[in-house]
Formats: sequence, C-alpha cells, structure tokens
Amino acid sequence: MMKRAFSLSARMQQLLAHSLLVGSLSSIALLCGWTPTFSGHSASFDSAAFAQEPPFTRYVRAAVEIEKTRQRLLDQVKQLTGGSVPSNVCHSDNIEKINSGIRDQVKGICDTFAAQAGQIVARNGLKREEFNQFQMKAQQDSGVRSQIKTEIQRLGLR
Repeated sequence: MMKRAFSLSARMQQLLAHSLLVGSLSSIALLCGWTPTFSGHSASFDSAAFAQEPPFTRYVRAAVEIEKTRQRLLDQVKQLTGGSVPSNVCHSDNIEKINSGIRDQVKGICDTFAAQAGQIVARNGLKREEFNQFQMKAQQDSGVRSQIKTEIQRLGLR
C-alpha cells in the first residue's frame, strides 16, 4: 500500500513537471509574440515577433520585401512592354508613355504594387508615415544606407 502511494506521488510529480514545462514554453512563445494558427489537423506558429523588433529592423524587413515585390511586378511590366519601361512607370505622367493597348494592364500592376506595399508595411508593424520617414532618411544619409545594408546581412535577407 505504501508503494502505491509513492508511485502515485511520483506519477503526479512527473505530470506536474510536464505541465510546468509546457506552461513555461507556452508563456515564452506568447511573450515572443508567437500565436498558434490551426490549419487542417496540424498547428503551427506564425511569428508576430516582428512587433518585438525595433522599428528600424521592421523597416528593413518591409523594405526588402517591397523591393522583391517591385522587381517581380516590374518584370511583368517589362514582359508587357517588350522591355521598354519608363523610369518610375507608375507615376501618372510616365504611365502615359506606355502604349495605350497595354496601359490599363500596367496601371493594374501599379495598383497591385501600391496595395501590396501597404500590406507589407502594415504586416511588419509599421505605419506608412514611419516607413516613409525611414525611406527619406535612407535617401538623404549614406550612413543610414550603410546601416540598412548591415541589417540586411545580419537578418540574412535578400
């Protein structure tokens, strides 16, 4: 009878230890900003940890993703135009230089870019004004551009 009580106590200790471990890991995950998403029969964690990063790091993440999106959409415009694309094609004056037969398609690509860029900025926890301030600093200050390059390397982006 004594052995059974000891066995139950050991089993309870093991259960308690496992519960504490799971609880600790869950707490750490929540503090880091990871939230579970359920798809089908499996659960995964989306990293909302970006919100824990400094605004500059979030800006760099957003800027790299926006540049990749811009390049992909610019390639689509190049295909439509046969490679002849005016600089800053989405600006209203420059889009008029596009052949009228494909102008609406190019405008659609420009609209897609604007919408996706806004989503990327928001997804990285920034307001449009914050992102634009970083952009202006980067354009005006070579030191900021150097910091951006360093941050891209640190984050392993590109």
